[in-house]
Amino acid sequence: MGLWSGRSEPEKSRAGKSELSNLRAGSLAKLITPLPDLMSLAASEARIIMSLRVAVMSQKCYRDSRPYLQDRLGGELAANRFLILVEAIGEAWPESVKIARACCPHTMPDEMLLLNMLCCVRQECRPGFDALICEMIAPCGRDRIYTDMRNFASVYKPWLVENRSG
Repeated sequence: MGLWSGRSEPEKSRAGKSELSNLRAGSLAKLITPLPDLMSLAASEARIIMSLRVAVMSQKCYRDSRPYLQDRLGGELAANRFLILVEAIGEAWPESVKIARACCPHTMPDEMLLLNMLCCVRQECRPGFDALICEMIAPCGRDRIYTDMRNFASVYKPWLVENRSG
């Protein structure tokens, strides 16, 4: 008998192999599952990704992205809070945030992670938010990003309309 499981050693090793193969199959499925295209996302989520791309591109070209962001995000306050959020993410992220070109219909893993983080913030699920990034961002960085995301989400007009109608 195995010391901890109460099963005999052959049974334990057979169970371990099947559990390991199931784990590998699940990991493999996650790796080969494609990320969604912008067109398959909700319009409010696609606007956020496109705004992120434009904000980063504008910063690299020393251009002001506020006019575009105001139009896309629903006003000056939302645009300003979004830019503050982008700055906080850039400071806290352990390496460069990977985003696609503005013309690319595909999403990148970091872009989808940011949407998932915003979803947790919008649902006021701090444990879920922390679980997404706890291994790569220190608690003080997570606190700032969470606060900035909450501030942005509170004024993002497409979500305000969805909340009133839903």
